[in-house]
Formats: sequence, C-alpha cells, structure tokens
Amino acid sequence: VKIKMADYPYLKETLFISEAGLKLKLTDEAIATALKMYHEFQCALEQEDKYDNYMISMACLNLASKVQEVPSRLSDIVNTCYRCLHPEKPPLEVNELYWRLKESVAKYELVLLRMLKFQYNYDLPHKYLLHHLLSLSHWVNEKDFKNSNLTTFSWTFLQDSFHTNLNLIYPPNVMATTVLYLAVHCCKLHINSEGAHRQWWQVFSPGTEEKELQNISTKLLSFYETTFRKAPFNEET
Repeated sequence: VKIKMADYPYLKETLFISEAGLKLKLTDEAIATALKMYHEFQCALEQEDKYDNYMISMACLNLASKVQEVPSRLSDIVNTCYRCLHPEKPPLEVNELYWRLKESVAKYELVLLRMLKFQYNYDLPHKYLLHHLLSLSHWVNEKDFKNSNLTTFSWTFLQDSFHTNLNLIYPPNVMATTVLYLAVHCCKLHINSEGAHRQWWQVFSPGTEEKELQNISTKLLSFYETTFRKAPFNEET
C-alpha cells in the first residue's frame, strides 16, 4: 500500500495528544477518547472555520479526562502540553502567557462541546477487546497464549488505530475484533476451529466477513509507515 502524509492530515496533532496524555498519566481510554473527539471535531468543521489545532487538542485532553473520570488540573494540561510543543524552552512560568493559555483552553472546550453537539460519551472498543481476549484465552493452549504477546500486540494496535479515522467508520466491536485478528496473525497464534460451524472472529463479531477484517487491518498497517516520517511538534502556540 502506497502511503502519503496527506492520508493522515492530523498526524502531528494526534501524536501530540498521545504524548501529552501519556505524560499526564491519563488512561488509555481517556487518550482514545481525546483522539476520537479530535477526529470528530475536524470532521464537523466547515471549510471557512479556522481554529488552532493544538488548542483544540488541549481542549480534547481536558474534556476527555473529565469524561473518563481521570481529571487532570487544567494547569497541568497547559504546562505538559507546552513542554511537548516546546521541549527546547524552559518550563512555562505563571505569567501572562500562562493565563492566556488557560483561558484559551477553557474557551476552546466550549467550542469543542458545541461541535460535538454534546455527544461525547463514546462506546469504546477497549471493553470488547478485553472480553474477546479473555474468551480467546480459554480457546487456545494456555502456555501458547501467554507466550504469544497477543494482549500487548492487540492493545497496541487498538490504541494506534485512534490516530486514524477508522473508529469513526467502524463499530467498536468490529474494531476490537479486527485488532485481535491482526494480532493473532502477527503472533502466529494457532486457533483451532476444526469442526466448528463458525470461525472465532465470527463468534466475536457476528455478520463480519473475514474480507472486511483484512481490509481494515490493511488500512491500520498503512498507518505505521507514515509515522516513520512524522514531523516534530514545532508550531508556535
């Protein structure tokens, strides 16, 4: 698959959200929520609308931390995001810029809420993936499952999928099944379905064809080539 940076126009911003979220010690679900909010915001924009992408990113982190009940102080979000954007500069002092940034994030959060139409309690694929992993652990040899790193691979694929718009297109259970399908192949884990009426992925996601899982997997894998060419965060905020 030939990939262009244009296929991921907000890659720098989504990587920024992930980096800041990790430094703020937000949960994976909170970071995923912030990323989905950002994609939905961009999809809702009219062509003439002009907003600062990094300020919107900070507002997404602030709102997502509240939604997922892992609240971070707005001052921590401002300071952490500033350090991510300007690693070469000294830490942000409590000065005019600091207060202006805090006020801007609060205002941008209101803009974000309106653009999302106050619909931000997402049904994330994480819970489905955890359920599928538990079920699959009883399906295969226990030693093979533990040695396969299947949990790590599938969880990583799931988190990285939020850098794309795939989670806006496909239902959460389909995404959970897809990343597990991809991880099973990467780990070369054998799942015996001999004599069964349905394959394991059909049990987890009824009505989903293997061709669809393969197509989504291809789109997700294409993301990784692009990340090797990512640009640093060097825009002024």
